[in-house]
Amino acid sequence: MSEDAAMDHDRTELTESGATPPVAPGDEPVEVEVEGEGGDAIIGAALEGLRRAAHEVEVERSVTATLQHSLLRERLPEIPGLTVAARYLPGSAEAEIGGDWYDVVPLRDGKAGVVIGDVVGRGIAAAARMAHLQSAVRAYALEGLRPSVVLERTDAFAQELERRGMASLLYAVIDPEAGTLRFASAGHPPPLILTRSGEAIFAEGRPGSPLGTVTFPSYEESVVGLEPGSVVLLYTDGLVERPTMPLTGGLQAMAEAAAGTTDPRELCRALPGRVHDVLEGRSADDIALLAIRLEPVAGDHLELSLAAESRSLATLRRVLGRWLKTAGAGETEIYETLVAVGEACANAIAHAYPAGEASFEIEASRTGPQLEITVRDFGSWRPARGEERRRGLTLMEELMDEVRIDKGSGGTTVKLRRAMRNGSTR
Repeated sequence: MSEDAAMDHDRTELTESGATPPVAPGDEPVEVEVEGEGGDAIIGAALEGLRRAAHEVEVERSVTATLQHSLLRERLPEIPGLTVAARYLPGSAEAEIGGDWYDVVPLRDGKAGVVIGDVVGRGIAAAARMAHLQSAVRAYALEGLRPSVVLERTDAFAQELERRGMASLLYAVIDPEAGTLRFASAGHPPPLILTRSGEAIFAEGRPGSPLGTVTFPSYEESVVGLEPGSVVLLYTDGLVERPTMPLTGGLQAMAEAAAGTTDPRELCRALPGRVHDVLEGRSADDIALLAIRLEPVAGDHLELSLAAESRSLATLRRVLGRWLKTAGAGETEIYETLVAVGEACANAIAHAYPAGEASFEIEASRTGPQLEITVRDFGSWRPARGEERRRGLTLMEELMDEVRIDKGSGGTTVKLRRAMRNGSTR
């Protein structure tokens, strides 16, 4: 031990015991006298500097929070066959905002891309990295790429960022028609599946390397079957991690707290509080939750709400065709009904709205062999011109037993009725 170190050691022991520590040469206190108006000015300047520093910290926190909330979807997209809910909870008041986020991306063929991610770090830098990664994942997802490829390309993108940083990410594709969840993970906790009977099961899969940590990583995909009525829960580690408990304990506590809840909104609302109660305390980290329920299509009633745009027609044909099949319609009846309903929906899209965001609704019901399908929009009907004026209506009248159109200031309603005849033509 050096002479200086020995002196420091002795000084510490004396201070802890309550005695007065010896004063080493050069450690004599320096007295500074502050008198009169000049002293007041120095004190005032110091206090003003502290006030400004505190204000700058608060401004940065506010800017970070605003940036992050602006990047999270205020309104999740409506995807037929799925009910989706999400929630974001910032960490403790003393902690800076982190980089947790979620996203839902409508894909072709009625599928949905779902994302949950967590950027390591806090403050504006973490929120900015989150924004970059969120945009990259969404772009690759919209290309229809497999989950493993989406992660590989997002990792390559992360490696090229000016400010690199580590992030965990899970990307999955849910297929309502096939009833499957296909996912890949970049160091993120596994999805939790809540079955219709209330059982909680973690989806098995090999987590790959977090983004930005390994050159040319590869990611494996896993596929899980989903029964109608089951829920997929994605979450960030702030929900389950505690400094005094292993991660496995937090995951088990979350699974037990989530079991029996199959309403996505209720799950997002109540689960954080339940987990905090079990783990005896709230995490200082941010929390993001995303819950998706696969809705059953069997039954005597179906309701859809779709965006008033042409690509919604493909979704309509897929979902309504599936429902008609479960209702007992034959192939010819399904085809003719889809054509007639498609004409009614195309008219709603083409004539009922000016440019801008809007939607229309489809309601289908079966009473014995009788089918009734209603298409409802909420715009002002603009009559078609020329040859198009009667073509759609004529086609609907030829394919259905009854067609009724009600126009009003609040929109237009088209009711189509047809009796099923064991799959035969009309």
